[in-house]
Amino acid sequence: EQVHARIYRVEKPTESYTRVYADSVTFDYNKAKSKIIIYIYDDLGLYENIDIGSVVEFKPMNYFRNDLFYYETPNSTYYSENLKYTFTTDIDDLKYIKTDQTFAEKIRQVIKNNLNNGLSNENGEYAYSALFGDKDMLGDNLYSNFKLSGIAHLLAVSGLHVGIITAILYKILDLLKVKRWGRLAVVSVFLLFYAYLCGFSVSVVRASVMAIFGILAPLFFREYDSLSAISFAGIILFCFNPLSAFDVSFLLSFACVVGIIMLYKPLKSLLIKTKLPNWLIDGFSLSLATTISLMLIMAYYFQNLNIISLLANIILIPIFTIAFVVIFVLAILSLILPFVTYLLYPINYILNFITIIANLLGNLPIANFATIKIPYISMFIYFGIIFVLGRLFTSKYRYKYALTLTLLAILFVTLV
Repeated sequence: EQVHARIYRVEKPTESYTRVYADSVTFDYNKAKSKIIIYIYDDLGLYENIDIGSVVEFKPMNYFRNDLFYYETPNSTYYSENLKYTFTTDIDDLKYIKTDQTFAEKIRQVIKNNLNNGLSNENGEYAYSALFGDKDMLGDNLYSNFKLSGIAHLLAVSGLHVGIITAILYKILDLLKVKRWGRLAVVSVFLLFYAYLCGFSVSVVRASVMAIFGILAPLFFREYDSLSAISFAGIILFCFNPLSAFDVSFLLSFACVVGIIMLYKPLKSLLIKTKLPNWLIDGFSLSLATTISLMLIMAYYFQNLNIISLLANIILIPIFTIAFVVIFVLAILSLILPFVTYLLYPINYILNFITIIANLLGNLPIANFATIKIPYISMFIYFGIIFVLGRLFTSKYRYKYALTLTLLAILFVTLV
């Protein structure tokens, strides 16, 4: 049986194989409606010839249907991305046909090459991951320490990144004296294009919808309501891909934001009484709200909890924000003026510092501890408690939560 496919994702190779993801699949020249995973065994280091956009043909050594097995998150991505088959083949049996990159892949490749002009190899991969959420080629030790220290979200495009980008665009448009409706149009189009470059990942779509709502509300003389915005973003994602509910990235992204919405202000009001500096109160409240909201999800899917992330985020998020602003601006300019990325050289020191702190905190014995696997239904009870603590059922907010309750009902029915 001959398989023909286009590679759209390449993971960092091991000593013996490279794992790639492919679309536009045909089996014996019959087009398939699913995507596939391919394990390419390679003892000679020939994987460098495998790149995103490569169209290949091979005769598999063996294959199996992913849905014949029970995959629990994080492997639930197999379902949400429609990855129905896994194949294995040898590098010698893989025939390169041509390169067929999408427009988004071409843009990302140009930016990736430009970033390497001013950054070290490791920092270039770090910056590329922060821009597009692609962590596949990061070094194992780097990503592992970022996860252990609780700052892996810096390597994945999230609300933090989209918020920074929106703030940059808004500042530029403000300096150019662009009218409010013009700002909405420019920011909306750019965020839509950015989501396209990031493959319309859950976190980018969610953050982009919320950012657009934030700009849109004042134009209609309305108060921005973040809970309604995130609920609307969730419903949009479900309309395009109902299986998003099975993806851990969806649950982590939405749980994090809901936790911040419901707990940030109550926690901040409590910490104000301590007379600590405002910047420290803000950082600690935000980090604590995030940690509380993600605790049970992390315990359920990974049987692990991180307690050092509170400190790591307070220290590193302000530093990362400075680096990301510079990286983003120069990366965009490099599409027109490639040489500007040489100005990134000083950013190496900031990224190196972040890496050092991540390695230090990630290796602390007390950073992480194992947990038992909790019942799934307990997460719904837990978030119900968070809603109550966030004054969900007070008369002032009741009418605003209809979309959220609809989203939670859909999630409950889908998952349970």
